[in-house]
Amino acid sequence: MRELNKDFFFEIDVDAKNRITNIFWADGMSRVACADFGDIVSFDTTYLTNKYDMPFAPFVGVNHHGQSNLLGCGLLCVEDTCTFEWLFRSWLRCMGNKAPVGIVTDQCKTMQNAIEIFFPNIRHRWCLWHIMKKLPEKLVGYTKYKEIKHGVKQLVYESDNAEDFENGWAKFIEKYDLQLNEWLYTLYEERRRWVPCYLKCHFWAGMSTTQRSEGMNAFFDGFINSTTTLQQFVVQYDNALRSKAEKEYEADFASANTTLPCGSQSFIERQFQDEYTHAKFGEVQNELRCKMNCNIKSVEVHGCKAKYIVKEALIWKTKVQTNIMKLYLIL
Repeated sequence: MRELNKDFFFEIDVDAKNRITNIFWADGMSRVACADFGDIVSFDTTYLTNKYDMPFAPFVGVNHHGQSNLLGCGLLCVEDTCTFEWLFRSWLRCMGNKAPVGIVTDQCKTMQNAIEIFFPNIRHRWCLWHIMKKLPEKLVGYTKYKEIKHGVKQLVYESDNAEDFENGWAKFIEKYDLQLNEWLYTLYEERRRWVPCYLKCHFWAGMSTTQRSEGMNAFFDGFINSTTTLQQFVVQYDNALRSKAEKEYEADFASANTTLPCGSQSFIERQFQDEYTHAKFGEVQNELRCKMNCNIKSVEVHGCKAKYIVKEALIWKTKVQTNIMKLYLIL
């Protein structure tokens, strides 16, 4: 593949007996995409382990259409700190030594160790989806499991700031007598890695989970599976990437040659219509539509801050309910 494309990059790691242990590669398109969209990367090794017991490890970003972008891949022999260090070093060399600003992973401790060693200044976020998925496994033994599960979700998704979360967590732990639950204790100690209110001030390209990786993995479904040989893998990987590139070209063409109509007379909406791709403009329009359901109830001014009480009408279980949200904005 290197002979066919001079921009193709690869590294092969071997053991003392010259047997392949780890592989990393990235084609020219992935390297170009990383230059434009490599600020935030999702990295996940949980999707596919092939017949050689080598986990598939893709680096995934997001392009200007909101589509997943493959920024390089690895096949690993083991998932230890040294292996991840080797993989990150190879990826960094491939991408011109430009480290990402942030990375989203699962809670793998060896992966975290390698990131702290090799990317000491990077923002490291844990996949929220993976954590919430573990709630039944970790908490189902409690008699008030349903209440506890609801309480965790409410704290995670509805806490506006760190103070609200920490105060609410302390009351939650005491209420359900969860002081001895080691899993919850560890989560709280590492809260700055996964709770949204601690992370919302930073750019994450819309990624709070490694589901970008899983989306990319779904893209490979139908091309590769756990029985695919390494030789077959190379061919099918190339076929999958061609299909992905065609979809991106189609989205580029549509955004450049057609126009999505505005849903209002707002000059702000028209600015986004001119500058954004169709996918991103659609997200803006959705936010504008949601704004139509909000009404400011009252405003209180305290020094340099104003407190807005906003009522949002939501349709839930065929009944219209009203939720009250408090927004604190600096004037």
